[in-house]
Amino acid sequence: MAKETEPTSFSSREEREEIGRRTNAGFARVEKTEVEANAGGIPTGPVAQDLSEEEIRRRVGSGNFEAAKNDLQTGSINS
Repeated sequence: MAKETEPTSFSSREEREEIGRRTNAGFARVEKTEVEANAGGIPTGPVAQDLSEEEIRRRVGSGNFEAAKNDLQTGSINS
C-alpha cells in the first residue's frame, strides 16, 4: 500500500515564485531542444500486427478471454 504523505505547503510568495521559475526553466530546456535535419520524422507505419483470437487467448488466458468476450456490461456512453 502506498505511503500517504502530508501535503507540502510553501509559506512565502517568493518561495512559490522561485519553484515556478525553476519548473518553467526545466520545461523550456526540454521544449526548445533541436533535432538534426536528417533525424527522421515521427513513425507513421503500423506498429504491430493484428492478433488472432488464438493469440489473444494465449496471452491473456482462456478464462479471461471468455469472460471479456461474454461480458454483459454496457459500454460507456463516452467511450
